[in-house]
Amino acid sequence: MKKILISILAILSAAAAALAQTSVKVDAPGVVGLDEQFNLTFVVDGDKKPSDFDWSPGSDFRLVWGPQQGSSHSVSIVNGKRTSTSQYTFTYILQPTAAGTFTIPAASATVGGKKISSGTTTIKVVSNGAQAGSGSNSSSTSGSVAATGDIASGDLFMRLNLSSSKAVVGQPLTATLKLYQRVDIAGFEDARFPSFNGFWSKETSAPTNIQFQRESYNDKIYNTAVIRSYVIIPQQAGDLRIDPAELVCLVSIRSGSRTGSIFDDFFDDGYSTVRKRITTPATTVHVSALPSGAPASFGGGVGKFSISASLSKDTMKTNDAASLTVTVSGRGNLSLLEAPSVKLHPDMETYDVKTTDNSDASTGGTTGSKTFEYPFIPRSNGDFTIPEIEYSYYDTEAGKYVTLKTQSIDYHVDKGEGGAGSVPSA
Repeated sequence: MKKILISILAILSAAAAALAQTSVKVDAPGVVGLDEQFNLTFVVDGDKKPSDFDWSPGSDFRLVWGPQQGSSHSVSIVNGKRTSTSQYTFTYILQPTAAGTFTIPAASATVGGKKISSGTTTIKVVSNGAQAGSGSNSSSTSGSVAATGDIASGDLFMRLNLSSSKAVVGQPLTATLKLYQRVDIAGFEDARFPSFNGFWSKETSAPTNIQFQRESYNDKIYNTAVIRSYVIIPQQAGDLRIDPAELVCLVSIRSGSRTGSIFDDFFDDGYSTVRKRITTPATTVHVSALPSGAPASFGGGVGKFSISASLSKDTMKTNDAASLTVTVSGRGNLSLLEAPSVKLHPDMETYDVKTTDNSDASTGGTTGSKTFEYPFIPRSNGDFTIPEIEYSYYDTEAGKYVTLKTQSIDYHVDKGEGGAGSVPSA
């Protein structure tokens, strides 16, 4: 038994050692400008200091400076257990030599007598209005603002990005309102968002703290942020127009009235605010009608779905409440699905259908499930069968109607109190 315990501890120790193996991570931007110098950092996590670190930028990047070596150490004590961590960094400053998408070569080092290496990573280089070999170090997202305070339309704008400009009636689309900027924005005013006339719409994201990230667009680098996200579902055929969105941006620009005095840094920040109204272009979605010949069991679904059915109990007594539950799952216009048609025996006293939406709110109700509950009370005893339930939807990928079917469900009703008679034989 003692040997077994020692073996188990050895295995666990080996597993822990494997998880704690030293690794080399790469920290680099995903997109840079051709005229931009940027940092590339290799990070080695482990208790032992690496040696023989080796890396070359290759021919796609020019080495401006480096490597700069750094290290950090931390110790934590939790429940009397002392844990120490160490991190070693090797930082380079690089500048691209050409536009394109390039692979950063792997780095290698020796730690504890073992050679380790990093993975490779790719960086997209865009011209950003520069020419190769310019040698400048301008900010890749710093747009120009004239002395008059005019802001170029290419330095600040919004776009309404649609998942598709074509759809059929009932097909969900995503609409994302995104801000693109190469200037310093201090705030926003007077936002007006689209009304989406002709669509069922639901807002899926409305961030109060807008987060910017770098992104390339039309071969330039912008700081971009999502202002609003929606799910929209066309309710009629035709060319549906989405009206422009509007937003007033408060842009900080350097004031031309500075004297150059050192006291400006203390008494004047040297900036003024310009209000710039931006709008998205009007957008048109071309919506086609659903094909003719929809099955009688069509419940308005457009997307891809599955169906299931179950009884709250398969043995019951007369005058006792029971329910049939039908669940439609999948992706599409779940929020707009109609209840399936269900045939219960005439001796079952039925009530209004209860509907529960179990869809994912983050997707605007386009993924998840919708449950339909059919309450009933049996008034006669005997053996009964709920026939298979048919439910049809339009499959946007296949471009046709699809009919789903559940299994038939058998159940038994015993005679309960109240004197109800048995089901008459056919």
